[in-house]
Amino acid sequence: MSENSASNSLPASNLDVSNKSSSSPITNIRQKWWKEAVAYQIYPRSFQDSNGDGIGDLRGIIQRLDHIKELGADLIWICPIYKSPNDDNGYDISDYQQIMDVFGTMAEVEELIKAVHERKMRIIFDLVLNHTSDEHPWFIESRSSRTNPKRDWYIWRDGKPGGHRPNNWESIFNGSAWEYDKETDQYYLHLFSRKMPDVNWECAELRQELYKMTCWWLDQGIDGFRIDAISHIKKKPGLPDLPNPKQLEFVSSFDYHMNVEGIEEYLTEFKRETYAKYDVVTVGEANGVSADQAVDWVDDVKGKFNMIFQFEATNLWEKTLGTLDVLALKRIMTRWEKGLEKSGWNALFIENHDKPRIVSTWGNDKEYWRDCATAFGTVYMLMMGTPFIYQGQEIGMTNVRFPSINDYPDVAAKNFYNLELAKGIDHNEIMQIIYITGRDNARTPMQWDDSLNAGFSTSQQTWIGVNPNYVRVNVAQQEKDQHSVLNFYKRLVRVRKEHLVFTYGIYDLILSSHNQIYGYTRTSDTKRAYVLTNLTDRAAQFTLYQGLSSSQLVLSNLIEPVPEHKDEKSFKFHPYEIRVYIIDYKKKEHIHRHHHHDKKKHATDESNETQSNLADETAKTTDSKASLTKQQQAALNKLEQISNNVRSEPLEDPKAILEAVATATKKILSETAPQTTSTPTKSTLGISESDKVTPSDSNESDPENETIHKKRERQRSLVLNLENITPVTPATPNDSSSFDQPRRSFSTQVSSKPSLKGRHADSSSDEDEDEEKRTTSTSELEDETSDTGGKDIDYSVLYDDTIEDFSFTSAREQARRRLLREQQETMLEQVREQE
Repeated sequence: MSENSASNSLPASNLDVSNKSSSSPITNIRQKWWKEAVAYQIYPRSFQDSNGDGIGDLRGIIQRLDHIKELGADLIWICPIYKSPNDDNGYDISDYQQIMDVFGTMAEVEELIKAVHERKMRIIFDLVLNHTSDEHPWFIESRSSRTNPKRDWYIWRDGKPGGHRPNNWESIFNGSAWEYDKETDQYYLHLFSRKMPDVNWECAELRQELYKMTCWWLDQGIDGFRIDAISHIKKKPGLPDLPNPKQLEFVSSFDYHMNVEGIEEYLTEFKRETYAKYDVVTVGEANGVSADQAVDWVDDVKGKFNMIFQFEATNLWEKTLGTLDVLALKRIMTRWEKGLEKSGWNALFIENHDKPRIVSTWGNDKEYWRDCATAFGTVYMLMMGTPFIYQGQEIGMTNVRFPSINDYPDVAAKNFYNLELAKGIDHNEIMQIIYITGRDNARTPMQWDDSLNAGFSTSQQTWIGVNPNYVRVNVAQQEKDQHSVLNFYKRLVRVRKEHLVFTYGIYDLILSSHNQIYGYTRTSDTKRAYVLTNLTDRAAQFTLYQGLSSSQLVLSNLIEPVPEHKDEKSFKFHPYEIRVYIIDYKKKEHIHRHHHHDKKKHATDESNETQSNLADETAKTTDSKASLTKQQQAALNKLEQISNNVRSEPLEDPKAILEAVATATKKILSETAPQTTSTPTKSTLGISESDKVTPSDSNESDPENETIHKKRERQRSLVLNLENITPVTPATPNDSSSFDQPRRSFSTQVSSKPSLKGRHADSSSDEDEDEEKRTTSTSELEDETSDTGGKDIDYSVLYDDTIEDFSFTSAREQARRRLLREQQETMLEQVREQE
């Protein structure tokens, strides 16, 4: 398929739009189809088996496309389907341009692409460029001799004297990162499995072959790539030993092969030679790239990819393992949201094929299974970025516990088990760690119904076991239950799609210091959305400055309806409760205009009466002791003339009238100069207490809703009080119906030592009073924010040094500590019972 046919299969949008917030600078965001998409990840081996061999395949994917379409997703990412000996479930590729036999044929690939496009969806493939299989023809040639032309296509090194490996690097899959080849008496580097040798990106000839293959797939009509392990392609020059103060046999080697300086040269060339020529989307798996570095990777113009998967949040999973640190999650996600706000884009996810299930890791997959599944889905789905849903996530699939290591196909789990067993660790203890951290938790077959093998396959033996809870957690059952996780996800996706504020709206954090509630706003020119999620298994209380009403509620995960409320500011959420509100300022403005239209005739009549009264009062003033000076009288006459002109013209929007009067006032003031000061009394001016003029900067002032009579009286008062005159310009309404203020940069919104404390309550009422005294925003923010919603914005959590939010700490070490804590707690409980 040609480039044009690939790019024209579905409409693309390249319009420039501006998003403004009442408290933040204008952000120009270029619209793209992939920014408005919701993506769905398929692990083909576990999705659907169509031929009864116990392994998912391409035909099975085609059969289940309507499920993805009905969910609301419109971008599909398929994990590797290329020819492979399957040492690491397809990520060890032996031929990039052939399909693995168990999955199907190239003809079925073409059929799949066509079927996806017919449903107005798009499809991207996984692309593995850091390594190949050791059975790939390239590697077979490379290892054949030291003089083979492809020898330099991989990374070969001599061992150290004494038969030692080239360096002390540890493989990501455990053990040494080097494998000895007896035939050529050298070692080759493998950051992953020993059957997955790393290719040598220093070799220009190798790079050109990779580029050629990439373009070949794009010409087949696919819509882009998710690019695996791309941040590992550049290694530290010289491949030196890592510091080893603990004298370990092998040292974790991420620092020397993850996002190493110089990688940008390869990525820039890769983009230029391949996907820059196509209207496609690219998503890089960029382990080790921080929020500060991300702009260089995904900048709208100069970036190497359209978006990247960041792993700071997933490393947080490794640190918490069952006890989510909400404050740490806020820090991580907010850094990424704000870091890419002006230029770049996020790839949002909470599950994938390499991580345990979220409801079992962060949540409570027993008592609050449905609640936490919907809460975690909401908190990330409505952020700025393209959300990815992993198969089974939409029905709340959970972790699994198989009794034997032989039930786990994952090569990483097997390596870990064998190494730990060799150290004398007990089988049960090792299995407990695998139950918590194992990748196969996410790879059990998709649970379609309660029939044999969950409807995944008719085979008596599937490639991996089925989670036994499929009899109650499956698609068929949830489709019939309006309150199911699946139907909630459909509503969630629909809300995101129907309101572009969730795509292009500005993200701002609120309730920053609350350790249970993750709240944020999304703001566009006409709307502000409030996303409020309790991410814990305890009830949570909090207070907002912005009042919210049930009429603005667009999504809740409660089974019972949310009680009616009007301008509510204090809330108490159930465990894992979520609510999403949208304030539509355009709608409010329409209501105001309709209200003004009903009063136009009354306002005109009132204006006529006022003109007569003004004339009478002017005559009285001339005869009085406190008569006006000539300059004051001239100014007043000009104001009356302008007012008459406004009255004689067709009635306009009150805001436009106010602007005209303000312009006239400025002109008058420039032509007149005060000689004496006169302050007429209320009786002199004929203004009653009920008509008392309110200062323009008073909270009582509401210029947009004032009658024409009120507006003119206020202007008249200012003209007569020449001693304290301040030219009046149209004021910004207090109800946030205007978003004309330029958005300030993120760096100016908070100081390095802000005194920001989220205004919330999660304990006693005494705390509520204390927290209310500590406002949510600085005076700077309040000055530039015309609406109460802006006062909720709070970034204090970013500056709390006590929160530990990111580390490459081993998940298994964390799991071991967790098990030890549980054992200690059990022992203490037993001691208490004996006492």
